Amino acid sequence: MTNYLGSDKRGTIFGIYDVSEQIGVSPWYWWADVAPKSHEQIFAIKTTKVQKSPTVKYRGIFINDEAPALTGWANAIYPKSKWNSPFGADFYSHVFELLLRSRANYLWPAMWNGMFNVDDLRNQPLADEYGIVMGSSHTEPLVRSTKEWNTFGKGVWQWTENKDNIVAFMKEGAERAKNYESVVTVGMRGSHDTAMSPDVQTEVLQDVVDTQQKILDEVYGDAKQVPQMWCLYKEVQDYYEAGMKVPDHVTLLWTEDNWGNIRRLPVGNETQRSGGAGIYYVSFPGLTDH
Repeated sequence: MTNYLGSDKRGTIFGIYDVSEQIGVSPWYWWADVAPKSHEQIFAIKTTKVQKSPTVKYRGIFINDEAPALTGWANAIYPKSKWNSPFGADFYSHVFELLLRSRANYLWPAMWNGMFNVDDLRNQPLADEYGIVMGSSHTEPLVRSTKEWNTFGKGVWQWTENKDNIVAFMKEGAERAKNYESVVTVGMRGSHDTAMSPDVQTEVLQDVVDTQQKILDEVYGDAKQVPQMWCLYKEVQDYYEAGMKVPDHVTLLWTEDNWGNIRRLPVGNETQRSGGAGIYYVSFPGLTDH
């Protein structure tokens, strides 16, 4: 009899999948049809194997640029939601398993035509059951998808013109995610993955982040206890370089240039921030995951 003991549910799952991989089951057995190795006999040594917690706390992928390839395939395999998306729990269960078998624990879900928390109400509880920490992309603050604003939002996605409606929208996202593990994206970009303004308006984005901290204080009781990240993608890094500050507990997510070249990494006292730092990068130009 084999016993598995983890410091949390992910640790236990990783232990089980570690044994599975040792006996010949590839993490890609489902997605890439990698056939499990065949054995006439399998033996277990009576010993204790200890694996330390991963050095990188959140490790995952972004299902991005998912059309037409992934979306076309999923449309042919899975039923569509009332919102015309095939990315429901039946699809994500395989994604979650692949992540765990690959020792990952974090996901930004498909965004082009997807509303992770709306398309299938099983999605978020299933992620929690698997131990997957959910996030949202650099252009989708406070755990709400772009398509949710396009579908349910009121007015324009422009902070200086429609702040009250955007605040209410963001607060609903925080409230919905409260009981689940999330890394909350803060900041704001323009509609459809564009710049928020033609020039760097630091005071506007500063107000966005300050307001988001107030929302998280209201919903969670203490924003400092909520895992958060600010993605310094494209023009957003210009705001940081212009002197904009976010709370120390917010992770700075440094990015590449869309071609795999990291533009900047933490220097000086940036390495001492309590929120730490992360890297957002394309695994290979042309592929869909980051």
